[in-house]
Amino acid sequence: MFRIGEFSQIARVSGRLLRYYDSIGLLRPEHIDTQTGYRHYSAAQLPRLNRILALKDLGLSLDQIAKLVDNKISTDEIRGMLMLKKAEVEQSLHEEATRLRHIESRLQQIEQQGALADYDVVLKPGRARPFLSVRATFPLFADAFAMVQEVARVVTAQVPPQSREHMIVVAHSDFEEENLDLEIGFSLTQEVKKSIALSGRLKLATHELPAVETLATLARTGAASETHLATGALGLWMEANGYHVSGPCREVFIEVPFQKPGQENVVMEIQFPVTKAA
Repeated sequence: MFRIGEFSQIARVSGRLLRYYDSIGLLRPEHIDTQTGYRHYSAAQLPRLNRILALKDLGLSLDQIAKLVDNKISTDEIRGMLMLKKAEVEQSLHEEATRLRHIESRLQQIEQQGALADYDVVLKPGRARPFLSVRATFPLFADAFAMVQEVARVVTAQVPPQSREHMIVVAHSDFEEENLDLEIGFSLTQEVKKSIALSGRLKLATHELPAVETLATLARTGAASETHLATGALGLWMEANGYHVSGPCREVFIEVPFQKPGQENVVMEIQFPVTKAA
């Protein structure tokens, strides 16, 4: 057996924590010397301690942990609980990393102080074309992002490259974090007769992407989270040159986006239908 200091080094936990677990009856020493009061622990107690620490990492209270450990929760059950917690932590880290990128790009926008940076704004007409798309209201931005990924995957798998052009997202609502009214699909070189099933009872069908007399456009390459830098620059240009927005914004992806896990960079063209101010 090991004295508490030795056991703390073996278990990689503090002696203070071991004493606390002893005081609440969660992990008693294997033996206490009646003369010296020294606590002695056995290596056979490591599995119980590791279960306690694993359950603690799941966010359970010590009372809950005591009940679970005393009822001899199985290793498989703890493993399953830890895997769920691991997934939650990974999702949280991903969300925080995205938030950090947004903060950094906002700082970059502030530092530019309203400059147009290196973007070139081009005015051009938009021709009518067949558009294989789905329009829906997505409760959260994450739902819309998932649909963009699904549409990209399904269309590239089922529609031959010679029949499709670019992926396009048309924003029919204001930019919101909830209840986004979006149309997501691919422009086509020829009409696709069949509809294509998607999740949530949605389906892709061919409509017409209407012609636009004048589009103010700007091409960019970079992180999707920094798109607002380009739209901000485009807004500055439109205001400086006397143009009004006259229709829903279009995001045209020159390369099919988000095909690989963690892929953040996009090659896209932002398009705003515009009219010249009187």
